[in-house]
Amino acid sequence: MPKKTPVRQYAALPIDLRSGTVEIVLVTSRTTGRWIIPKGKPEAGLPGHEVARREAFEEAGLIGATARKALGTFDSVKGMGTVDQPVRVSVYPFRVDGDTADFPERGQREILRASFLESLMLLSDGGLISLLLRYEDELVDLLPPLDKRGGAR
Repeated sequence: MPKKTPVRQYAALPIDLRSGTVEIVLVTSRTTGRWIIPKGKPEAGLPGHEVARREAFEEAGLIGATARKALGTFDSVKGMGTVDQPVRVSVYPFRVDGDTADFPERGQREILRASFLESLMLLSDGGLISLLLRYEDELVDLLPPLDKRGGAR
């Protein structure tokens, strides 16, 4: 049986520093309820970092900015009914600057702000966990800078 070509996805790694500590914002998958980071398929005319930013808003109501360069990629499997589809996910650091209660997938997912260690315990995708561990000491430095008004740009 031939191997399936991985489907591309772009993910935001939402990091909220507003409380004075590093919080990673996780959401639940709509199908399995597992804790994940916001991600979605490529969209025509949008670069990966913009897709990731849009997904953070649509899935969790997050406002902020994504780094233009991906932190890295990981391979995963997305369950699609009775068929599993390989997925290659590019992860973009996302600086959370605010959030809103009015967003497209409101009520469809749970949202959680977790410490780095809590995130590692809640996430179930080994590829994402490995990527986070590889960049643990650099995550904050890889976030896009704040603009002169204090907001993410």
